[in-house]
Amino acid sequence: MKRHIRKIASITLASLLISSSLPLYASEAITLQVNGIPRPLKVAPILENGTTLVGLREIFEVLGATVNWDENTGAVRAKTTDMELSLIPGIKTAKKNGIPVELSVAPKQVGGNTMIPLRFVSEAFGAEVNWDETNNIISIDTAPEEAIEIQETKPIEYPTLSLDEEGTKITYDEAVEKALKNSLALKSIEESLKISEETQEIARDAVVVHRPAVGDNTSEQAFFVAEAAHINALLASTQADYGVTATKYQKQIQEGVIKYQVKASFDSIQNLKKDIELLSKSLETTKTQLDITTQKANLGLESDFNKTTAEQNYKNQQKQLEALKKALDNEYIKLNRLMGIDDKERASLDYALDFTPMEMNEVELNAYIERALVKDPSIILKGEAVKQAEYNLRLYTYSAINPTDTYAVKESKLNQARLDEMQAKNNLRDKIRTTYNQIKQLEEQYQIDTAKLQQAKEQYNILKTQYDLGMVIELNLKQAELAILSAQVAQEKTAVQHAQLVYLFNNPYLLSQQ
Repeated sequence: MKRHIRKIASITLASLLISSSLPLYASEAITLQVNGIPRPLKVAPILENGTTLVGLREIFEVLGATVNWDENTGAVRAKTTDMELSLIPGIKTAKKNGIPVELSVAPKQVGGNTMIPLRFVSEAFGAEVNWDETNNIISIDTAPEEAIEIQETKPIEYPTLSLDEEGTKITYDEAVEKALKNSLALKSIEESLKISEETQEIARDAVVVHRPAVGDNTSEQAFFVAEAAHINALLASTQADYGVTATKYQKQIQEGVIKYQVKASFDSIQNLKKDIELLSKSLETTKTQLDITTQKANLGLESDFNKTTAEQNYKNQQKQLEALKKALDNEYIKLNRLMGIDDKERASLDYALDFTPMEMNEVELNAYIERALVKDPSIILKGEAVKQAEYNLRLYTYSAINPTDTYAVKESKLNQARLDEMQAKNNLRDKIRTTYNQIKQLEEQYQIDTAKLQQAKEQYNILKTQYDLGMVIELNLKQAELAILSAQVAQEKTAVQHAQLVYLFNNPYLLSQQ
């Protein structure tokens, strides 16, 4: 009997010992709320010595962390964009970004799940964690009011290119005014216009309403001579009129070409300055990379091949920088010669870039093209040539001086003039439509560039936080800054191309000069 009682007592004691080592599960279902939104919990929380333990993987993944388990060390690692956490079940000390953190209760494995103190979620994520014991609700707020206020008062400052401008500032309109005054081609056209207007006046004075008197009106030969003189005077007058009209339109075209040349030089100079500034910053980063590679090679941690490749890359960028500076000098010389100033001057360009998408549908485009055909100087000149050929044909008289200039020849010249006019109109239609399509493509590219810039900024946000926490080196941050600057330059170059094409589209007569 004693042996039997002793056995029962042993079993009872063992049961008590076993039950005292097990955690106590909550008597009712516990609800999780993240930023006020209920989330179902697959792993039920447990209570141990007054501390609520929750499933690490489930909670951390809900909060945006990636959780991995190292089977060799038994460590559990959780990582977000700005935090890296490691802990080992059974050990009360965890590490957050390499810094030891003491837990109130050691993490433990229960049913294949790593359970951690609920309060540690607050320490890991900087979130507000509350436990409503009455209603069995765990609430986690990842955006406390204080954090929101800090974010609003301290926005992230992104890197930008700062162009060092020296010399006298000059606007586009001032540069155009100088270029128009300095243009030898324009001065030559203006002299031609004076000659044409003088010729026109002389030709008009030579035309009389009545035929010239002749000594013998009964003579057929005398009548023919008088008739021919009258017709020739009319032809000379119409040709002089055409010469004046043509010269005026040539002047208009030349002025437009000069304005566009100045704009193109302004654009090229600004693009080159940004390329130089960007490459200069890239060269600094490349030099840092070269120094790191050289140090590693000296310690036997990097191959000589990689060291040689890094050196060559640095030298290539230096050569590219020198080439860009020479290109900038050449572009300044081109602009200075347009304006008629010293080649060595380097004016500070008052430059404003505006990107405005073109709002025009197919119907509006067709109407615009037809209006352009009526106003285009080159097309007008082709039309004047047709009128001149028609007049020559109507006033045709046989000339013994030029017997090959027959009626059939003049008729062929008229047909040729009409074909030239038709071809010029077709070419202009095609060029306007092609330019419009290129503008729309650049607008799509601008949206792509904008998205790439935003992506580069988001990546910079991540690396900036990691850098502030000591997780990445300065070189990584510099590379992220370069990515932003490169995206900015690409976006601005697209905007420049867009502005140039819009300028040509709004002045379609210049398309014939391209």
